[in-house]
Amino acid sequence: MTDWIIAVLIGAVIGLIIGVKIARDSNARQPVLGGVLAQAFHYLACAGLTGMLPFIIAGIVVGLSFLALFGTALGFLALTGVFLLAHAGFERPGSGSRSAAR
Repeated sequence: MTDWIIAVLIGAVIGLIIGVKIARDSNARQPVLGGVLAQAFHYLACAGLTGMLPFIIAGIVVGLSFLALFGTALGFLALTGVFLLAHAGFERPGSGSRSAAR
């Protein structure tokens, strides 16, 4: 395995583990009301965002170049954005706005 793949796997695994707690805390503050698919995409977005820092740390330790670190970190952010867009597509309209109830 190359160093880049090892760093990505470390970031992804840690992100998937820590993403559970982040998604739970977020869901406790403002519940996801769009069903199972919305919750799944919400969790994946949380995992993608929290996996970025462990990837960067692992990449520095294994000696990846700055360009590889920066490009892959942007890839993590892009995936997080895609997951958030998918989450928004399955979320019920108006469920996140408290001012709509007033």
